Amino acid sequence: MKGTSGHMRLKKEYLEDLKLNVPEIEVQKDIIQEIESKFSIIDSLEKTVNDNLKRVKVLRQATLKKAFEGRLVPQDPNDEPASKLLERITAEKEKEDKGTKRS
Repeated sequence: MKGTSGHMRLKKEYLEDLKLNVPEIEVQKDIIQEIESKFSIIDSLEKTVNDNLKRVKVLRQATLKKAFEGRLVPQDPNDEPASKLLERITAEKEKEDKGTKRS
């Protein structure tokens, strides 16, 4: 083999002396059938994966919706509402800030 500028050239003499073992036509057909069978399985698996990815997306949205609605876990009626908790946290922070500025 010779080549210049990154291109390899294959001489005819090399190909003439090249011996390839090619299976019988029936064996070739069996190989093709086996490969096509595997491709069929792969196609089926790909469809299953894509369907499940769509389901995951829907379930994720449903889970987030329930979480934001407070329906993901049982709620304690004695818990203070989030709005009241935020008001309390803000008031405590303002009180801390005023105390730190005076010191």
